[in-house]
Amino acid sequence: MKNRDTYSIGDTNIAKCVAVVLLLTHHLFAGSLPAPIPAGSDPRRVAATLAKVCVAMFVFLSGYGLSVSFKKREERDPVKFTLGHTLGLMWPYWLAYVIFALGGVFLAYPEHMPEAVYGRGLHGALYALIEFLGLRPIFGTPTINQTWWYMEAALVLYITFPITYRAVKRLTAVALPVTFLPLGLYWALGNNVWDTCREIYWFFPFALGIFTAQRGLLDRFARLLNGKGRWAVTAASVGGVGVCGLIRAIVGLPFDGIFAVAIILFLRATVSMIPGLSGVCRYIGSRSGDIFLTHSFIYYYYGVTARYFAAMLLGESRLISWLTLPLLLVLSLICAEVLALIRRFITIKRPE
Repeated sequence: MKNRDTYSIGDTNIAKCVAVVLLLTHHLFAGSLPAPIPAGSDPRRVAATLAKVCVAMFVFLSGYGLSVSFKKREERDPVKFTLGHTLGLMWPYWLAYVIFALGGVFLAYPEHMPEAVYGRGLHGALYALIEFLGLRPIFGTPTINQTWWYMEAALVLYITFPITYRAVKRLTAVALPVTFLPLGLYWALGNNVWDTCREIYWFFPFALGIFTAQRGLLDRFARLLNGKGRWAVTAASVGGVGVCGLIRAIVGLPFDGIFAVAIILFLRATVSMIPGLSGVCRYIGSRSGDIFLTHSFIYYYYGVTARYFAAMLLGESRLISWLTLPLLLVLSLICAEVLALIRRFITIKRPE
């Protein structure tokens, strides 16, 4: 397969595909081991703990993609740009919320039904509205899907994007260390000390994505793969993932931003170059947002399917437990296609 000299949307979707598979791995196999990861830990939990890097990958790619788009229209109104992309972020979430909250009335375990989670009356309606707006982590209110904490983080990152973009562009030596401070403090206090499901811990990979786009670093890497030393570059990317994975197992979450970059480079040097496989990954990656929004209902919240996943995961056969991963991916893809089909008929106008 002939190599291109750019990092394309297709390459981004390949990275999103791997990120969403890592997301499913992280959730299915309880990726919550402390750092450094104890020797002799269950390999499934080790893989699931390292798979937490999926968040940094998504955040990095968001910062990168927004920056590539913004560079083409930097002189235009940043408010309209931000509003348009924020609506693009929230619209799929709003649709999934309405459909799966209603579905929860009939399909969820009793304790996960909307009425049981939010309660009745005015305060129940207020809790539902807060979650609908993606603000639940700020207020600490109940949720019908814990996985949706990411929406608040993404929302804050999107809204503050023009500020972060200019800070990284004009004050790089200050902006990157400042965004890393919360992670550095988290590590200095011994890791595993706070809930990291908040936006403050994800500004660094977001800023790293912005920096990479502003300097055209991924395009430069793609051009290296066209040169005489492309095999050495590919080998280095493979080794880089291994080394970064080992460091991440020791250091923990604060290293996820660098680990994410290593994985993204590795995928560009390898999977992007394989016909067939790259096409499948691009397709799955293009549905990654909807897979993220829906997968938790399938394996955990909706009793109609969750009971089977629980039986497979808790059974004695490790092979059967691993089969939950492709099964969840396929079922989530079906849900993603349904949501995509609905959005073809119901559209919102985004500011240009």
